[in-house]
Amino acid sequence: MSNRLCLLLLLGWLVGCEKPLRLPYITPHLHNWPKSYEGVPGLKLHVFHTGTLTVPERAVYQDGSVLTRRSLDILVFVIVHPRHGLILFGTGLNRALVKDPEDYLGFFLASFGKLEVKEGQDILSQLRQAKLPRDKVRYIIVTDLRFTHTGELERFPRARVVVTAEEHTAAIAANRDELYFPEEYDKVREWRFIDFAGAEPLGTFRAHTDLLGDRSVLLIDTAGATAGGMAVLVRLPTTPVLLCGNLAWTKENYFHARLPGFLFDREAWWEKVWRLKKFKDLVPALVILPDHDWAAVKAVQMQDMTLHPFSATAEAGEKKQAAPPPTKKQQGPTQKSGGSQSHKTASGRTRGTQ
Repeated sequence: MSNRLCLLLLLGWLVGCEKPLRLPYITPHLHNWPKSYEGVPGLKLHVFHTGTLTVPERAVYQDGSVLTRRSLDILVFVIVHPRHGLILFGTGLNRALVKDPEDYLGFFLASFGKLEVKEGQDILSQLRQAKLPRDKVRYIIVTDLRFTHTGELERFPRARVVVTAEEHTAAIAANRDELYFPEEYDKVREWRFIDFAGAEPLGTFRAHTDLLGDRSVLLIDTAGATAGGMAVLVRLPTTPVLLCGNLAWTKENYFHARLPGFLFDREAWWEKVWRLKKFKDLVPALVILPDHDWAAVKAVQMQDMTLHPFSATAEAGEKKQAAPPPTKKQQGPTQKSGGSQSHKTASGRTRGTQ
């Protein structure tokens, strides 16, 4: 048995020794929530699939199997605001992972999980294909500073990165084995550190803050999975949407209150996920989108949300159409009438479909 598998089994045994968590009582009262929902006109949401990470199920759920594998979709949510441009929730994986994941991640992390990222799947390429300009990105919200959310942060130099002060402090002190890669954000020019101390409640959650001052994008304190997690409530015109961040990687995390495999504060996460469940009970129209579950997001049908499943074939076709026409020298000689015409053209590399 490999050393990695032994370590996972040991962690699983230690988790099993923890005392059972009690069901918390959440007051059935909605704070700062209107009786009749009113969305923000012009607000839209886009969802991009930027890669897949397959890990032992025990890393995703504390009661999961060490031998079973589970795939996590690395998603990027893009909020289009009618006055403030684009707001990203995470930036997905770094494009360097396409060519050599082991060199980028290191041997231990590369052997722990399998990454599937294709050329052109990075968020910058997909934004370009969706005709959402990079220079319109004003804010990037990160629920945590792990590499699944920070891969392309430095490719948006004009954007302000929004994170809690606790999460930033923890990330700076962490090492790569804890999934934090400081080199992905050590050149970020502008940070906005969120402090929820003294903040007002929202719905069933204890604290929130208004990102833009117009109640369109609301940041919610969901620390527990990491030192300073955040969820985002987006007031789309027809429906309120809650982007879970690391409060719920998958639908099972919140729907069945299934504990994640690794938690910074187990009791804090437990209490907040039940606050989320109570919020949904009191506001049935609330749409909950987990952070790494494309199937759960795809199952939701909303007027103000557009899904962008990545297609390597479409990306290759777009590049081929954008290529300049071949020169006469590239075309070669042309026969006169009566014979077949043959010519040589430069063709781009074709990538396989996802």
